[in-house]
Amino acid sequence: MERNEAPDDDKAPVVDVVILTWNDGDLLQTAVGSALASEGASVNVFVVDNGSEPPAAVGSPGVRLVRNAANAGVAPARNQGAALGSAPFLCFLDSDAELAPHSLRRLADALDDPTIAVAVPVFDGQPPEASAGRAPSLRVKLERGLGRRSTYLPTDRPAGAEQWDVEFGIGACQMIRRSVFDEVGGLDGSIFYGPEDVDFCLRVGAAGHRVVQVARADVRHPPRRAFRQPLTARGLRHGWSIVRHLWRHRGAARS
Repeated sequence: MERNEAPDDDKAPVVDVVILTWNDGDLLQTAVGSALASEGASVNVFVVDNGSEPPAAVGSPGVRLVRNAANAGVAPARNQGAALGSAPFLCFLDSDAELAPHSLRRLADALDDPTIAVAVPVFDGQPPEASAGRAPSLRVKLERGLGRRSTYLPTDRPAGAEQWDVEFGIGACQMIRRSVFDEVGGLDGSIFYGPEDVDFCLRVGAAGHRVVQVARADVRHPPRRAFRQPLTARGLRHGWSIVRHLWRHRGAARS
């Protein structure tokens, strides 16, 4: 990944990076290594192995690894990882994501504004709306699930803006002010898999805080794929989570 010039302010934010893994193999070490190579930030890395077979291993010293005997779900395991640290900033990072050296610093810098509680990147090679925007409606969720669209509905984005407000950003990389994470009760642990990230951002917004997307944070992450196994137990559980989410936030999603 290209190493762009990092911010030169010496006030290094302290960030707890939580990486959840489940049967990810070598991808995990790439994500861990990119977090440890961060510049302009003091980083603690916590890995939660959600029942991988064989169990996950991390080859980097100083990384705390905890293993769950079985897959506890995304939201519960991320809450578990968040509880391992106490830094002012918390970053959830997918195990198939890769940070540039300046990524964490630029995301944390967005939170210098006390009205902002969550900052998410524009992923490399993808439009902003591929990973953030307006809260998805049932129609948008169905179109994405069927592979008929790859983006969310956009929010207003001024031309040339370095960052802009969104209603949510996906959990593949979220920089969060820990005080707000605690204020809203973290992720909804009753959601096994999706859409815990959207739910969290909407609860942050309802509590009076802002979510922004940052143009030059530079994070690699593959585009989200359509969900191809809706009739499996995991797929049905995911579908029920979406239905419940849409009902809970029925006033937020539009068109």
